[in-house]
Amino acid sequence: MKKFVFICIAAFLAFGSLQAQESVKIGYVSVDSVMLSLPEYKTQMKQYESYAKQLENEINSKRTTLQAKAEDLEANYKDMLPDIVQERQKELQQLDQNLQQFAQQAQQKLSRKEQELLNPILVKIQQGIDDVAKEQSYTFIVQDQVFLYSDNKYDITVDVIKKLGGDVNATATNSNE
Repeated sequence: MKKFVFICIAAFLAFGSLQAQESVKIGYVSVDSVMLSLPEYKTQMKQYESYAKQLENEINSKRTTLQAKAEDLEANYKDMLPDIVQERQKELQQLDQNLQQFAQQAQQKLSRKEQELLNPILVKIQQGIDDVAKEQSYTFIVQDQVFLYSDNKYDITVDVIKKLGGDVNATATNSNE
């Protein structure tokens, strides 16, 4: 048993020294900067904003209807029979619940729309990062926000932007050229 443990330790030490001889090259990228540089991002964001505006208009329309009915009830409250007042109050409560429910559904729809529009762009960015990392022999690429300090010579953001055909001037990245 002691021989087995000794052999395992020796093998581990030998493997560790081989690993230490390999050079590790770590780079970083600003995915946000890459995304902002791509023309398709701008196109997708216009679609997203248009969709958000449609949902906002529907919410505002429902809110206006609710407010108008509430103001009508308040203005004519004294001239109505108690049963009608109670019916209108119930209707207002239902409209309010519907409005709140619609607002929650709209937020979920908006989130799904954003994901639907951005996923293809994120896949493209990942492919660009992979390509640049392989071309420049990087072992690891991490998001730039991970570091408290980093040397700009390891920033591959501009290289990824160029690889993907983005506008290098559209971002506030530091150039590593």
